[in-house]
Amino acid sequence: MPLSINVDPQVTHVSLHLEGEVDSKSAPELLDALTKIGLAELAELRIHAMQLTFMSSAGLRALVFAKQKMPHTSRLIFIGGSDEIKEVIERTGLGSAVLMVDTDSELD
Repeated sequence: MPLSINVDPQVTHVSLHLEGEVDSKSAPELLDALTKIGLAELAELRIHAMQLTFMSSAGLRALVFAKQKMPHTSRLIFIGGSDEIKEVIERTGLGSAVLMVDTDSELD
């Protein structure tokens, strides 16, 4: 399934809605979207992954890229996503840099 990316800028954060699969072929699209949102000035990035069905190591590298480009005090939030994707994020150690929640309501 191809990757669909919807960027939704808000006053306090930017939301990225992902649908489909992030693999080696689609990861450049994700990196491009991340680059265009101005990570260096961003206080919070919310990645909505409820419709994400697969994330390869290339997708994980995109998350690492985003966190590295964001200010040290900023938050990278991963919302939803399958148990398998969340487990990979945790096992790779990325879970210490990413706040993972099941729904938006956990942030309010």
